[in-house]
Order: sequence, then C-alpha cells, then structure tokens
Amino acid sequence: MRVLLAVDKYYPAVNGVITSVKNLKEALERKGHDVKVLTLSDSVSTHVKDNVIYIGSLSVDKIYPDIRIKHPVMRKNIQDLIEWKPDIIHTNTEFSTYTLAKDISRKTGAPMVHTYHTDYEDYVHYLALSKKMGTPLVKSYIKHVTSYMQEIIAPTEKTKQQLLGYGISTKITVIPTGLDLTKYNAVYSEDLIERLREKHSLKRDVPTLIFVGRLGKEKNLLEVINYLSDYKDKEFQFLIVGDGPDRKTIELQIAATGLNDKTIFTGMVSQDDIALYYRLGSLFVSASQSETQGLTYIEALSSGLPLLCKKDECLDNVLLENKTGWSFNNEAEFKEHLTFFLSNPEIAKEMSKNAKEFALASFSSDTFADKVLKIYENAIALNNPKKRGIIKYIYHAFFDRMPLV
Repeated sequence: MRVLLAVDKYYPAVNGVITSVKNLKEALERKGHDVKVLTLSDSVSTHVKDNVIYIGSLSVDKIYPDIRIKHPVMRKNIQDLIEWKPDIIHTNTEFSTYTLAKDISRKTGAPMVHTYHTDYEDYVHYLALSKKMGTPLVKSYIKHVTSYMQEIIAPTEKTKQQLLGYGISTKITVIPTGLDLTKYNAVYSEDLIERLREKHSLKRDVPTLIFVGRLGKEKNLLEVINYLSDYKDKEFQFLIVGDGPDRKTIELQIAATGLNDKTIFTGMVSQDDIALYYRLGSLFVSASQSETQGLTYIEALSSGLPLLCKKDECLDNVLLENKTGWSFNNEAEFKEHLTFFLSNPEIAKEMSKNAKEFALASFSSDTFADKVLKIYENAIALNNPKKRGIIKYIYHAFFDRMPLV
C-alpha cells in the first residue's frame, strides 16, 4: 500500500505529533508498505530526504513559537506525489500540509483519513482571543477540515467526545497512539546514567520528580510548582526536561516559591536521548489537561515511572489508579499521593514494575499500525470522493493553471 502522511513538523524536530507520525511511518514500513511524509522545512528551501518531502516554509513566531507556514512552492514537488498515486492520504495537521494533501487527494482520487492530535481550544490565547471567542472558530474550522475525510482517528475517547460535540458526522474511531518502546526498554549502563546525573547535578539516592514536555502555558506546570512549595523541607529533586515559551514564567515561579535548590532545568533534549533522561526520574508529574494523547505518560510508564497527573479523560486506560500511579483533582489529593510515594519506597518500586509491564502490553507501535491499517483498508473500500460546489471547482481550476501552489 502507498501511504502519504502529512504533518506540518517532522523529525528532527520533536513533539508528540511528530513522535506519533514517525513511529507510524516506521511501523508501516516494517510491514512492507511504501510510505512518504509531506511536511514543512525549517527554512525557505525545499528538499527531500529518506522519503520525506520538506516543503519550504516561513516562520510565524509572532503567533506561536516554532510555528511555520508554507510559502508558494514549485508545482513539481506536488506533481511528483500526484504521479506516485498514493492509495491513502493520512493527514495529521489542519493547516499547511493538510491543504497540499487535499489537493493531491483531489487529483488522484485517494481517500483521506485524519488524526486529530491537538485541542486548539487550549491555544486560542496565543491569538489574543478569549476561549469564549476562540472556541466557535475552532469548532467551525475543524468541522470544515474533517468534512473531507472518510474517517477520523481520535487518540482517546476524550478527543472523540470533543469532536462529536463539534457536530462532526464523519465516522470517528479511537486508536491510542503507539510508541516504539524499544529505546524505553533498552538497558543503559549505570555508569552512563551516573554521568548524566552528574551533568545536571542530581543526587543519586534522592527521589526525582520529573516533567517532560513543552514549557507552554497549556501544560499548567505552575500548578505543580505551587503544590511543591510546601515540600521544601522534604528530600526530593524536581527535573524539568524540555523548553518552551513559558520557561521564564516558570523560572520566576520556582524562585518565588523557594524551590531553586531542588529544581533542575535541562533545556531541550534530543529525541535520541530522551529515553535516557526518563531513567533519571522516580515519579512523573503533570497537571496538564490539554493532552489529546498523552505520549509522555506512555513514555514514562514504559520507562518504569509511576504517574502523578491531574485527572483527565486522556488518562483513561493509561493510568491504573494505585497500580501504575495516581490522579489528582486538587492540591490536597496531590499532596496525599506524593507524601505516600515519598514515604513508601518499596511500594514505589512495585509500582515502577507495574508501570513497565502495563506499557509493554498495551502501547506498541506495531499494534497501533495494525489498527490504523484497518482504517486505511476501510477508507479505500468505501472511497466516496466528496463533492464540492461550483465556487471550489472554479478556485481549483484557476490554481491548476498556475506554476505555484
């Protein structure tokens, strides 16, 4: 099967969506499928590497850091994909490469499926919109995007219910995102881990709370910091792995709450090294409620880390209460669970074992790929190209005659 995956950012950049798409690509290729990725370059130049087409793009950092949009590209880059004739197009974005993928679908008749990765209601503040103002715009646009799809993949039941709330009638199937768990199960020498501890001035025998992710307002890390402020006299250290637009605010709050001596910022870490950083942790903590798939939760479990996370529907079937971790609704519950964890190292060790075994049995990328392939096969079998009105017909007819797209 020829599969075209579209996503606006791709490796070597790192985020949850990129990880999901990269793992799917590699799993599909292991199963013998021909896979190409259509994405944006980190510059105005277009290039192709390892079946990944990087389309030249422009930065729009003033809206949100690291976001880019395509600039007019030579038609040949798209024509090559049209002549390749994909059997299925799987979009993982609602913006630049989605529009290019839609054009390829229209020219080839290939059906489209879509994974909805991001809850944009949690990002409207970057456009200086209140949630009340921004939510109707999000609903309207997502409904428009999904109208082109044969089927939609939701990483969690929470995401499916959100999309149904938007009035979307296209079939929605829940498939938890799979991960290549190989590196999270790899055996690392204690010497290598110890050198990394020394690099970040971490104490070997002190419990390490760890957060891994983008330091953005939507991750709600300030809530965790405020809760930890009452634990200054306890023995623990807090490792924050990642970077992002909210880092300065987080650093100021760390200082204001007197946690400077207990907190270590690593900055951005290469995806090749991230599994090793999880080995530095004892407990994964998060108060984010903006996750649609919670890949870092699965990575943490796979690394043998129990979870202490704010209650959220995306944790359903990921966090097994009192077995692989705890959820909390408020400060009192957070402190109750953290106190128990710090006071019971033997139980903490048992939960670490539970976390690793559960992740191995539930979240492999090959299992994920098998489920996605069934979606592809169904979309191909039931392919019914969406009919569009005269305005869109004229619009496409005009741009078909242009040298740029």
